[in-house]
Amino acid sequence: MMSRRALSVTVALAAAALAVPAAALAVVTTLTDPADPSATPSCPGTAATPCTVVSRTTALQEQVNDTRTPFKVAAAGRLVGWQITLSSPTPSQIRYFDTTEGGAPEAAIALLRQEQGLDYRLDYESPLQPLQAYFGRTVTFALPRSVPVVRGDEIALTVPTWAPALELTAGSRSAWRASRSRSACGKVTVQTAQTLLGGTVEYYCIYRTALVSFGAIEITSP
Repeated sequence: MMSRRALSVTVALAAAALAVPAAALAVVTTLTDPADPSATPSCPGTAATPCTVVSRTTALQEQVNDTRTPFKVAAAGRLVGWQITLSSPTPSQIRYFDTTEGGAPEAAIALLRQEQGLDYRLDYESPLQPLQAYFGRTVTFALPRSVPVVRGDEIALTVPTWAPALELTAGSRSAWRASRSRSACGKVTVQTAQTLLGGTVEYYCIYRTALVSFGAIEITSP
């Protein structure tokens, strides 16, 4: 089983250096979901737990066991990068998802603000990154410029095509939400990724016993 928590300190600090004046002091923090020893990478999968991917939506981790809203920003700062951990689908699985989910795997980080209930406004989305070259490992991307965040903002993963970024068989209280309406929870090939800046979308659909394997790198003043 691959390590989900591999994060290069050198890359994180380099990303922070791009965003902060040399004289400033900063604390580098990674927002991510807590480790769950029972969770396993979803691909290539088994007969009991077939390869499953995040597809054509924006994903927001709701809970991991006793930890709720792990991607809610706790202190104001600036986002400088993001990371994603990818499992290893087989060549035939890659061809299948490329065909059914709208193209090659790619993803971006998204900054959300809860408006009311399950409605979230999109305040920022990073450039999309192609993912296939990084299957089977964790990769960290620096943002082209730092992005201010405030307490209460939430970080999500936008996947307009597909990404093998799920861990399955997590605890029964673990769950993530997708930017899908009540009628679209099972329509995973329909495009529902939240991409309109300033627009508000309902995150009605919830998927349990699964983790979305990504994180965001924030710098805050000490």
